[in-house]
Parts: sequence; C-alpha cells; structure tokens
Amino acid sequence: MKYTWLSCTVLILFACQTKTSNKKRNYSNLKFETLPVVVKANFSKQQNSAHVLVNRDYYVWGNSVIKLNNKYHAYYSRWLEKYKHKGWLTFCEIVHAVSDNPEGPFKFENVVLESEKKEGWDTNNAHNPYVIIAEGKIKMYYIANDLEIHKPNHKLNSPTNDSLWFENNRKLVRNSQRIGVAVASNPNGPFVRSKSPVVKPDDILFKNIAVNPAVVYHNNKYTMIMKGDDVGKEQWFRIQLVGESTLAKGPFKFEKEPVYDKAQTEDACMWYDQELKHYFMVCHVMGKRDLALFYSDNGKDWEPHERSVFMKKEFLLEDGTLWKPERVERPFVLTDDTGKPTMLYVAIADQGVSGNIAIPIYYGE
Repeated sequence: MKYTWLSCTVLILFACQTKTSNKKRNYSNLKFETLPVVVKANFSKQQNSAHVLVNRDYYVWGNSVIKLNNKYHAYYSRWLEKYKHKGWLTFCEIVHAVSDNPEGPFKFENVVLESEKKEGWDTNNAHNPYVIIAEGKIKMYYIANDLEIHKPNHKLNSPTNDSLWFENNRKLVRNSQRIGVAVASNPNGPFVRSKSPVVKPDDILFKNIAVNPAVVYHNNKYTMIMKGDDVGKEQWFRIQLVGESTLAKGPFKFEKEPVYDKAQTEDACMWYDQELKHYFMVCHVMGKRDLALFYSDNGKDWEPHERSVFMKKEFLLEDGTLWKPERVERPFVLTDDTGKPTMLYVAIADQGVSGNIAIPIYYGE
C-alpha cells in the first residue's frame, strides 16, 4: 500500500506539471504592472529614470528597443523644443540610448541618423524608427522627406530659411514622406542608409505618404505594416497596408485590402509569437482612448483579437491613481526570444512635456 500510494502521488504530480507546461500563454490574461508614483513626477520634470525616457530641451517621441549582448538598445525620435511639437515633420533626428534593463533608465549614446544629411533621397528629417535584428544585422526602418524634386535649391545648415520654407510648404512636405532602411553591424552605427526609398506611394493602393513602418522578419521574409492615405477618399484618410519582401530594402508587395478600414489607424507595432504561431499587431486608433490588438495566421489577413483592447491609454500608479495623459501613441512591444510580449513602450504628451514610458507586462490567471 505504501508503494502504491507513492506511485499515485508521483503520477499526479507529473500529470499536473505536464498540464502546466503544455498550457499555452493567453493574451486575454496579459496585464500591465502598476507604475511607481515617481514615474509621473519624473516625466513632468523631464528627468530620465526607470520607465521614463526624456531629454531636456527636446521633444521625444516613440521608441524601438532591441536586446543585444545582454544590453537593451533604444532608438527614438527627438527634436528641439524651439521648433514646437510640429517640428517632428522637418527637424527630427534619431537617437540611440542603452540600458541594462528593459525599463531603463536609458543612457544617451549617440545620434544615429541626423535631421539634415549631405546627400541622398532623405536629406531632410529622420523620424519614427523601427528596429529589428535580421540576417545578422541591425536594420532600422524610418521615415524621411524626399524633397529634392520640390526643392532643388535646398541649402543645408540654414535653419531660419528652412523654417520659413517648411512653414509655407507644410502640405507638400507632409506628402513627401517616404520609408527608408538603414543597416548597421554595431548598435552605435554607422547606419548605412538605403540609396532610395524602400516604400513610396503607388497611387493605386495608397497615395501621398508612406510612413510609420512596423516590420517582422520570419521564415526568411520581411513583413511590413505601414500607413498611407486611402486612394478612394478625396480627403486624407489614413489606412494601414501589409506587404512582404524577401529583402530588407524591398520591393514590398502590398495586399489590396487594408489591415483595418473602419477607422483611421496608425503607429503599428508587430511581432510573431512562436508558441501561438500567430502574428500580432498593436496600433493607435485615431480618436479613441485605447490601443487596439489584431492578429493574423499568415501575416496578410488580419482581424481584431478577442481581447480587442490591448491597453487603455492610461496608467495605474502604485497609489491607486490613474494617470491619463493628453496623448498616448506610438506603441512598441518588446518580446522575448519566443515572441512573448514582456514590455510595452508608448510615446506620451502631457502638460507640455513629451517622452516615452515603459510598462512591464505580466500574465495573470
């Protein structure tokens, strides 16, 4: 009887362990940790800290993070406060910072893409980086303004004249935005920029702009979600399309149907979950107070996830208060090596300050 009881106990324990190990993660149980109260205070004071990435005297917007050699490398957009928030379109640069922890604090390292460049299609601006590691290289997708055909006499290092020209031609500049890719072997660079845009409007599927790329490298192909204007509407109506390429520099072949067309969407981030065998996307739905979650079996056909709302645009602090910033955009989900989400980064603007916030992810019952 003693040995029989022991055998049964071992079998029960083994069965329980097997059941636990075979249980797949469930995004319906994905949750966000509460943030220390000091996070809000540090953000307001433009003080860099854990969970807060800000630069004094700069607007900071959006964050893309990779893990390499046990360090976390953040790439983000910034521009001088003197250009106001609208300076993102013409005076932005992309910066690299490093941390030992995914939530930071991130320490400034260097500027990897300057706003003004001496040559190339992208001589003006560098904004909204999206960084991946693929084929042994660091590949940074970004957007810039292809102004050469509109401004052949463009002169570098003349910010006063440029400010006036940009102000008088803002619509033209807005519609000159294109997607590029820059490749490096080292996180500090140098990043070698593509000689021509990776994606530009075809006036068949989308018009005016090609911006805000999110890219996944899986099964020897690059899948990209990007934003353009709907060719079927006279006014600007932002849609997101998905395309594929075997090369980082394209060409990307885009699907005819938008990822989602019931509302204007932008700022996609995307990953492939190896355990669930699905692609996932989180994006900013314009005019709504939440970030939406979508999924796809093949990377081409997308639909809302059963969870629907990935996160409301608010943060629970440890004292129980809710922080509801004026703007919460540019989500970026950091995953582990299996594609499991571990951290969410978002750009926020509140009371005249802009920067990035990191929110750890955990899984409840």
